[in-house]
Amino acid sequence: MLASAPVAGPTIVRRQLGRRLKRLRAGVSVDEVVAHRQLGISRAKLFKMEAGRHPVKPQDVAALCRHYGASSKETETLTALALATQDDSWWHVYGVDAVPEWFSLYLDVEPAAATIRTYEAELIPGLLQTPQYAREVYRARNPGSHPREHPGDIEKRVAVRMERQAILTRVDPAPPELHVVLNEAAILRQVGGDVVMREQIARLREAAELPNVRVEVLPLAAGAHAAMETAFVILNFPEPDDDPAVVYIDTPSSAAYLQKQVDIDRYELIFGHVSNQSIPVLEYPT
Repeated sequence: MLASAPVAGPTIVRRQLGRRLKRLRAGVSVDEVVAHRQLGISRAKLFKMEAGRHPVKPQDVAALCRHYGASSKETETLTALALATQDDSWWHVYGVDAVPEWFSLYLDVEPAAATIRTYEAELIPGLLQTPQYAREVYRARNPGSHPREHPGDIEKRVAVRMERQAILTRVDPAPPELHVVLNEAAILRQVGGDVVMREQIARLREAAELPNVRVEVLPLAAGAHAAMETAFVILNFPEPDDDPAVVYIDTPSSAAYLQKQVDIDRYELIFGHVSNQSIPVLEYPT
């Protein structure tokens, strides 16, 4: 595992800045902002800034802060955040093709999470995979008439996956609390064969010894359960007012990021049910 952990990418900073700008605008309508042409802020531009969708120019933030009557300290803080929105994501060092576009947002926000809860039905989650297990997963992709991934691309993606894992043992900031529930099928499936799986299960047990990591197994004997329809991840952040919880669900070619409270509540309920039916991996017989 690498010594240095990834830092939150520009996406998380953009989202935090957008929410703070929106709160600062309280009592001021969008029409009023747009009407002050000297600000140079169009309706579309203001929407993108507050939605945290794009890099933001510090001069635009400074102009808005002056218009809203923000204090000098808050103006300094928000313009500093605007500068941070210009940075590249940590994984860019491996090349932009090392990460699917739909997964890039997740990699930006994962290091900023305070808690990560995930249910996996078919495979070990990336934060706990061994390098060889990860290679086997990537090699199995694109079956049939679709071309398999190039070995060089696989190694880049494995490297990104391994670097992600450093957040679990970082010191500053504190590591996230990781709670994983694995369908027993993910442990029984012989990905790469017996040797690879023995190493992978040993990795799960090693991780479960960390004070901030909890790994559980949902036995097949549990029968029908609340999470049968999909795997998912619930991310919670240290400042929920600036960065509310997200439920992440992916497919082989796309991803969904759910932020409505009704969705968060639903998946938290599902996770609670499957966790209650599970046993700690350290008690799982192998």
